[in-house]
Amino acid sequence: MKKAYLFAMGFIALGLFMAGRAMIQTIVPYVSVAQARQSNGKVQVKGKLVPGSLQMDPIQRETRFIIEDAQGDRLPVVHPKLAQGNVEQATEIVAIGQMQGNTFVAEKILYKCPSKYQGKQMQEYQESSQ
Repeated sequence: MKKAYLFAMGFIALGLFMAGRAMIQTIVPYVSVAQARQSNGKVQVKGKLVPGSLQMDPIQRETRFIIEDAQGDRLPVVHPKLAQGNVEQATEIVAIGQMQGNTFVAEKILYKCPSKYQGKQMQEYQESSQ
């Protein structure tokens, strides 16, 4: 076999290895609050905003709130940016980050906005989101 073919096959294998490794690093699993507390790496936690827990600090430019998952476990979350407009109206919040002590530090927050589901009856929406 010619050296050029060997070099090309090695180059392709290296490219596949690097692509696979990059893909594995970008996968962030969904976990419950209990699993998030025990994890050491980056995870996604989904829950509902606990009413009255939202605190935005414009001086430190951070947002703090508590989410509650389907099992009723609560998790304090800190996000190093100010929350966007309709956080309090969000039906669900997904926090992507990792635990630091007893607090989940979210580097990214996703809000499930109820206006996106206008037209559906509330019961229909609640059944589809479970």
